[in-house]
Amino acid sequence: MKFTRQRKAISPIVATVLIIAVTMISAVSIGGFVFGMFGSDSNSAQVQITGISLVGATLAGGTNSASPTCSTGTAPNSIILTNTGTSPASATSISITYGGTVYTFAITGACTVTAAGLASGNPLTITMAATDRVAGAASGLTYTGTVTMDNGAILIFESTFI
Repeated sequence: MKFTRQRKAISPIVATVLIIAVTMISAVSIGGFVFGMFGSDSNSAQVQITGISLVGATLAGGTNSASPTCSTGTAPNSIILTNTGTSPASATSISITYGGTVYTFAITGACTVTAAGLASGNPLTITMAATDRVAGAASGLTYTGTVTMDNGAILIFESTFI
């Protein structure tokens, strides 16, 4: 008995297009998760420095008898932190490197930058006290520094004294 109907397979061109499409979709999906292109459901702080205003003449005359404090207003000799993440984070210390010397200041009191969208504590201002000292600091000179957060993040900055 002979069949009069023959079953046809898909065309080789269609098969090639389907294989390429499946490969591309798989590559994008795997790459997205491996390289972090897709968001995650975890809460995290995304803190960044959004302003620096350190007065060289003030810091040059200090005696290192005080430590930086935090507030939500603006102040001279300050570093402003902003959090765009969904979790709060606290600043624990500041270091300023100038003239080959690293000056480290432990932050006193609560210094928590709250999660994005909350009414208070974001942005947060870390204010250097008039007694904090960076020897030789003067207007127009460049320095580098870091702000260390309680979650292990280290925010790096570079600026010039005003």
